[in-house]
Amino acid sequence: MGAPAADPHRQTLRFVTMAALLGACFLLGGASRTDVLQLAVLHPLAVACIAVFMASTGPMRWDTVRVPLALLGGLAGIIAAQLVPLPPSVWTSLPGHARYAAPALAAGLAQPWRPISLSPDLTLSSLVSLVVPLAVLIGFASLSRERARGLLSCVLLGVLVSAVLGLAQLSGGEKSPLYLFSIANFGAPTGLFANRNHQSVMLAVALPMLPLWVMLGEKSATRQIRGWIALATGLLLLLLVLACGSRAGMAIAVVGLVVGWMIGRPLIRRAPPVVARYAVIGLGAVIALTVAASIVFSRDEALQRIVGLPWDGESRLRFLPTIITIVRDFFPVGAGFGAFDPVYRGYEPISSLSPLYLNHAHNDLAELVLTGGLPALLLLAILLLWWVRGGLKLLRLRVGGLTVDFGRLGLFMVGALLAASLVDYPLRTPLVSALFALACGWLADVLRDPRVTAPAAAKGLYRPGSSE
Repeated sequence: MGAPAADPHRQTLRFVTMAALLGACFLLGGASRTDVLQLAVLHPLAVACIAVFMASTGPMRWDTVRVPLALLGGLAGIIAAQLVPLPPSVWTSLPGHARYAAPALAAGLAQPWRPISLSPDLTLSSLVSLVVPLAVLIGFASLSRERARGLLSCVLLGVLVSAVLGLAQLSGGEKSPLYLFSIANFGAPTGLFANRNHQSVMLAVALPMLPLWVMLGEKSATRQIRGWIALATGLLLLLLVLACGSRAGMAIAVVGLVVGWMIGRPLIRRAPPVVARYAVIGLGAVIALTVAASIVFSRDEALQRIVGLPWDGESRLRFLPTIITIVRDFFPVGAGFGAFDPVYRGYEPISSLSPLYLNHAHNDLAELVLTGGLPALLLLAILLLWWVRGGLKLLRLRVGGLTVDFGRLGLFMVGALLAASLVDYPLRTPLVSALFALACGWLADVLRDPRVTAPAAAKGLYRPGSSE
């Protein structure tokens, strides 16, 4: 497959660079706004990391990440096309654009050449933001498979830091100085994020990473120690998901626990029957106690919202008819990436006016079609097709091993983050977009492995060893 040569010095440099990139994403990439100061550091750092990956001579696993890279390139092409100035006769004939020509007509001025995007500056910011997932994919391609697996520890460390910071924020209350962004959900355990929902989704997505991290331990004693650490970390993540009050986070956490159990079954099978039985019972009891303690201490907001808030009263659904109207008016060219807020203000009903504003549609599928039009929708369809085909391949496999387990983790992460995007916008944060790109890399890695996708593997004849 064209794996990188086993040069330990080159691989170490690339791994350290990739770890630094992920660390920067955790520390600086937790907000979705394009005007936060942290992006002025993160984006140039991502470019510098790309330079390091490309300058360090040696083979690259381009074939592994060619599908995610092609999809990212297609997205960049669509955004760039929205910045190309068009003649007035063409621009005014675009769906939804004619109404914005009225000011020049009223003033008696000639119509200028303008791009498709109604907010070119925000569209340009959207284009620049792609440098973060691009750097992650290039960095993934530069690493050997074993080194790419080691990134799991880096991700879990960042998740743990975000969880602990969230606990500290809870103890400090709404005026805690530990919030990293000037606009945030103060009073909630947002951790390294500005939005509690994004924090909750990331914590939930990390749950199935824990048993896989335990399995990376080479010795039995090491795995035992890692097992206790993973158990404590998992309980902390569950507690914080409840405290965040995100229904999407809770739903993903439930699925994440199931996926984690599927990945961790080899660990249970290797344990003595009595130990395995009591471990499962004890884990269930501790999880139940954690939920009960959260309810007793009034940090059960997610549960309260699920059972107590009628869906027809959900405020986000009230905006949906207006959003659908905007989508219809601008289809199939779109209003321009990043232009949702200024465009929505021109359509917002008087009855919805308030000191608050709708910065995003809270449904990235709808916002994607609104801003990107038909080309963006087709690109999303290709991504979903690739994900579904990958899932079907993995479901047909009768083999195990770390390669397959990392593929299943990537499959879950991609699906979970896309599902969360139906009710929110986590992928608009650089941190979550970096994790999404990493998940695509892990999924693509197993899909491009001929040992796994060969007919013999599908029939269960291939048994990967410890070095697979």
